[in-house]
Amino acid sequence: MPRSLDRNLSLYPAYAALFAAHFWLPVFFLFFQSHFTLADVLRLEAIYYFAVVLLEVPSGYFSDAVGRRVTLIIAALSTAAAHALFLFSDTFLFFAAAQILLAGGIAFNSGTDTALHYDTLAALNRKAEYGEREALVAGWSFRLSGIAALAGGLGAALDLRIAYALSLAGALASLAIVWRMLEPESPGARAILSPAGFLKQIGRALRELRQPALSWLSGYAVLMVVLNHLPYEFYQPYLDSLLRETRAGSGSAPALSGVITLATMLIAGQVAARSIRLRDRIGLGPTLLAGTGLQTLIIGTMAFFTHPLIVALILLRSCPRAIMTAPRNAAVAPLIAREHRATFLSLESLAGRMAFSGVLWGLAHLGRDGALQQVLMASFAIALAALVLLALTRGLLNKS
Repeated sequence: MPRSLDRNLSLYPAYAALFAAHFWLPVFFLFFQSHFTLADVLRLEAIYYFAVVLLEVPSGYFSDAVGRRVTLIIAALSTAAAHALFLFSDTFLFFAAAQILLAGGIAFNSGTDTALHYDTLAALNRKAEYGEREALVAGWSFRLSGIAALAGGLGAALDLRIAYALSLAGALASLAIVWRMLEPESPGARAILSPAGFLKQIGRALRELRQPALSWLSGYAVLMVVLNHLPYEFYQPYLDSLLRETRAGSGSAPALSGVITLATMLIAGQVAARSIRLRDRIGLGPTLLAGTGLQTLIIGTMAFFTHPLIVALILLRSCPRAIMTAPRNAAVAPLIAREHRATFLSLESLAGRMAFSGVLWGLAHLGRDGALQQVLMASFAIALAALVLLALTRGLLNKS
């Protein structure tokens, strides 16, 4: 069995990259806005995050109790169903249903993908390779995401639905890949799903937070979910507003957004592939805080200025996630016991998505009258507060 697990290591980069290839990425906000008001778009996004709240932890427990492979198969199926529904829907109710299915796909993938990667390396006695391999996988995922964004943006310039048709094809391809993977450990050795087992599993996972360093790393992850998603949510309407002000015409927004997203992901891919080397050079804490500081700067400039030059800075919006992903994953994985690793990561992801869902719901009230700049100002205040808090508590990283 260990020798045959090498197949996972060859397939995992392709699965991770395809699952991250969101062809709709540069146009989802514009696609939603073509059907609904700004306030309704923000509510749809909040529904997505509320759905993740319900599914995130159960999916992590399912992964620990039943298996990594079957959990990823469910993730791919749910994602494919969501994209199909987006293609043939035009009412708020059906869009909400698609958001819930998409949330299910993301939730079942979240934590389980990296857990399968780490478990496979552990079974092969190659755990030392995890950090560098995660950095390389992240790099390729960003690059393919950029290519997918360009294709989706160019297609969406003809019809916004084309981006979702391409996403459906990508989801089906990721399903075919994960189907060929092997379970790192026999599912028969795992716990049986039960309400009592679920609660015990959560308790065991939460007890890991007694480690000060893990508590800081988890708090950091929660705050960065919020910060990394703020420019992700608002750069499309920001770009549309910029094109209107410069009289370039908002009709070119989908294609231009695709080009910008390609450049963004290619830059982030280069950064991600070198993130472990950056950590080795300046240390884990400074590396992670550098990501937070950069994201705060990006959000701040979007809030205070509407100018073509700001687009150059927006190109760096995925770099904070690229900087943090591999170094944080490499620091966290050894601190969590294997039997509840996916559950812990799901709890962590849940907390981040709950926080962002609440932020989105609050920002929706500011966006009722289409006041994008007001929403961005509030976003900057949140980012600045997070940066200060993380900097003041960084000392926890050095405590065992």
